[in-house]
Amino acid sequence: MKILIKNNARWYILVLTFVILIVSVILSFQIKTNYDMTEYLPKDSETRKGLLVLEDTFGNHASIELMIKDVSIGEAYEIKEDVLSVEGVLDVVWLDNYGDIVNHEDIDPLIKNNFYQGDNALMTLVFIEDAYHLDVEDSIIEIRQLLVDEDIYMRGEALNNIESRSIAQAEVYKIILIILPICFVILLFASKSWLEPLIVLFVLGIGVIVNLGTNALLPNISFITLTIASALQLAISLDYSLFFIHRYYELRDEGYEVLEAVNKAFKKSLPVITASAVTTMVGFLALLMMRYRIGLDIGLVLSKGIFLSYLSVIIILPAIIVVFNSLIDRFRHRHLMFHLGGFSKYLIRFRYIFLFLFLVLLSFGLIFQSKTDFLYGSSSYAGQESLVSKDKNEIREYFPEYQSLTILLKDSSKEQELALIAALSENDHVEKIDALYTVIDPMTPENMIPEPIKYQYVQNSFTRITLWTDILEENDSMFVFNDYVNKQVDLNYDEYYILGLISSTGEIKDTVLADTPIVMLVSVILIGIVLFLIFRKLWIPFILILVIEAAIWFNMSLLVMNDRQVIYIGYLVVMSLQLGATIDYAVLYASRYMENRQNMNKGESMAMALRKTSIPIMISGIVLASAGFTEMLFSHIEVVSDIGLLIGRGALLSLGFVLLFLPILLYLLDSIIINTNKG
Repeated sequence: MKILIKNNARWYILVLTFVILIVSVILSFQIKTNYDMTEYLPKDSETRKGLLVLEDTFGNHASIELMIKDVSIGEAYEIKEDVLSVEGVLDVVWLDNYGDIVNHEDIDPLIKNNFYQGDNALMTLVFIEDAYHLDVEDSIIEIRQLLVDEDIYMRGEALNNIESRSIAQAEVYKIILIILPICFVILLFASKSWLEPLIVLFVLGIGVIVNLGTNALLPNISFITLTIASALQLAISLDYSLFFIHRYYELRDEGYEVLEAVNKAFKKSLPVITASAVTTMVGFLALLMMRYRIGLDIGLVLSKGIFLSYLSVIIILPAIIVVFNSLIDRFRHRHLMFHLGGFSKYLIRFRYIFLFLFLVLLSFGLIFQSKTDFLYGSSSYAGQESLVSKDKNEIREYFPEYQSLTILLKDSSKEQELALIAALSENDHVEKIDALYTVIDPMTPENMIPEPIKYQYVQNSFTRITLWTDILEENDSMFVFNDYVNKQVDLNYDEYYILGLISSTGEIKDTVLADTPIVMLVSVILIGIVLFLIFRKLWIPFILILVIEAAIWFNMSLLVMNDRQVIYIGYLVVMSLQLGATIDYAVLYASRYMENRQNMNKGESMAMALRKTSIPIMISGIVLASAGFTEMLFSHIEVVSDIGLLIGRGALLSLGFVLLFLPILLYLLDSIIINTNKG
């Protein structure tokens, strides 16, 4: 540290930091974002393999539905011809594909009503590229411009992806701009110098910007990660700077000169800062154990961000304090926040009441968190106020909405296909089936089937069947239906693939449910090992993890009490995040308590530990909660909003559990802890 804060060295650090910042800002605009959640399924998953087969045989083409209001059949046909001329549009399917629209009165009403009702036309637009390709977005933008004078509405998977892409890109900076002033105000109350909030946010901002820039070096990151990472990195790593700068103030108040105070503050705070950063990182790295690789995506980006924030605090913050020490001292002021040192006497007096309350909340959380109702798919990623949702609701007023499943069958015979179609048709949720033997007479000899028609359904030894169901929302009926379709296909075929939101959601559910115990066990074991290496006491890792896990379980149990569904990937991420991030509060308090026990009794140690740690713990918890609630309130992506709610509430619960129950547990178990050595 002495080398880093010498005259020349500290200026070299600041210049190098400035260069890295410029490069990172440039790189941050090169980040590639992924919106296809099926990409994170294991490579050997049926959905991933099925998509490759689809691409190699029939092609994976995006399709959307376009409704034009208040048009005649002739006008609708002219619009179809105009849309066909748009670059990237492969085909437009409308009423004229099924009959002569000049004599449209002769067309079967059952067919006609699927395409034209009450002066409203509904067309299906098929694109050359898949639903996630940027060219599809360009084509849709061109179509909107082409039909700017018409009253149009659209629905389809490609539109959901465009909406998610637009929202995610806007929200990254919007949420940061909202959370920064909140952090600044909160830090003002925790600071001892008016300059301190600016220094802390500047140092942590460096870590955030460099993390964003280095994300450009990855193949891509998910839109969920992109939206949540920066705000969470800032909020989680805030306590590292507070640990250091508060130690620095203590030493300055004891009479040490600036350089010596910075050097001693570094030595005294480095173990707890390192411990906090490492426990947080291993909590995130546990997500890498998930077979559903969104865990790898979120875990890698957030653990990388925490490491960069850690480096910023231990390298850049000391140099900045030395450079600006005169200004820091000039703007010193009294603490605007109260500490909880005096609260220790009430904790001791009512210790058994607090212990009983802890056990009640622990039991309540453990029992009810297992009853949470989850969502597993991506159907709820867009909020109800989005343009996508409003358009879907408008189209539904005139034309019913169905969800499709594509079935690819290897080496299918006519008999097998007819048996499968008959079995699927018996299900009440199947609205229609599109297959070779639903568009032609099954009695037609195979050599008499027109090649253009056959080519649409049979290619490279694979036969394609598409069915539409009235199940639109993720619920128990959807999973029962998915099982039914799989069972019927499995009865007739050895090799097959079922593709669609229903089937991919079922596979995501199976994958993440299998991931959960692994992630939870790995995170607890890794964090426990880190805590044991820090404290060299067998009981302390158990106590600290128990307190934070109790807060996590109680957080999740509140979902049951509020009868609220939550997207499962958000739940799993928060389980790891809350443990990894808020264990810092417990580490800070326990390290101070054990340090005090070297020359104080347990009551005095509790009081002094609360006095010295309650303010940074409260500030860190409140800032993390603010970041979470900001995500909840201002994100228009439901999975991000869910994660925000759980993080915000979880941070406050962890804060409360650490300040209320951890002191009691350490006090009551003091003799066991002190008398148990690392052996």
